[in-house]
Amino acid sequence: MAEHGLPGPVIGVAYDGTGYGTDGTAWGGEILVARYDGFDRVATLRPIRLAGGDSAIRHPWRIALSLLDDAFDGDVSLDALGLFSRVESRDVSIIRQMLATAVRSPLVHGCGRYFDGIGSLVLMKPDSRFEGQIALEWNIAADPAETSRYAYTVDWRRSPWTIDLRPMVRAVVDDVLAGASASRISARFHNTIVAATADVVVAAAEVHGVLPVVLTGGCFQNPRLTERLTSSLSGHATVFEHDEVPPGDGGIALGQAVVAAAIARRRPS
Repeated sequence: MAEHGLPGPVIGVAYDGTGYGTDGTAWGGEILVARYDGFDRVATLRPIRLAGGDSAIRHPWRIALSLLDDAFDGDVSLDALGLFSRVESRDVSIIRQMLATAVRSPLVHGCGRYFDGIGSLVLMKPDSRFEGQIALEWNIAADPAETSRYAYTVDWRRSPWTIDLRPMVRAVVDDVLAGASASRISARFHNTIVAATADVVVAAAEVHGVLPVVLTGGCFQNPRLTERLTSSLSGHATVFEHDEVPPGDGGIALGQAVVAAAIARRRPS
């Protein structure tokens, strides 16, 4: 909003890895109606548990396991999934117990964690050497010609609306077991995130009016995600993306400054 001089309100899509949320969970998969001095949380991604907290980001096989156990209600065989042949069985048992008991396993809504977990599963990479490694490789792997997507649902009865990607996770496993290429699965994954997000943004516009749409957060360093979501929404709203201000952590200070200034202006002197 600050970069493009938008007065607000806007429909903001904030997709990142992990950010502190006002409800005690970690956010990062949010659709907001945003003003400089406040926001309404319209929709979010269904949360998953992050076993070991931030250490799961360095070991994304844990995120893959969390996604699988959530999608299959804990009843999924890991034997045929190549990723878990690269992880000690004892470690898998420990993490499964942590997830089942919610010990040191906070709930996270971050879109980036889906990139990490599904990318780890399909690329069979249990660990990440630097932040964003798996997500970057997952983006590069996508077949640009693939147009199909996986299933998903949106729980419109909840507040905020909740995008449920468990059908996608189950379909990804089916594709892996059927021998589908990583490039096809990655493209379908990206197309699914785009379609689900577009559905919710269009629905938000029906409720709150046609507003500018802004895309921000580290996930929008991903050109495929950014370009395809912008294209999907082009017939519904004017979409703004970052040009000079970084979409990830590098832009946070600017956002904090304009928010603080707006809150200060509304307070009586």
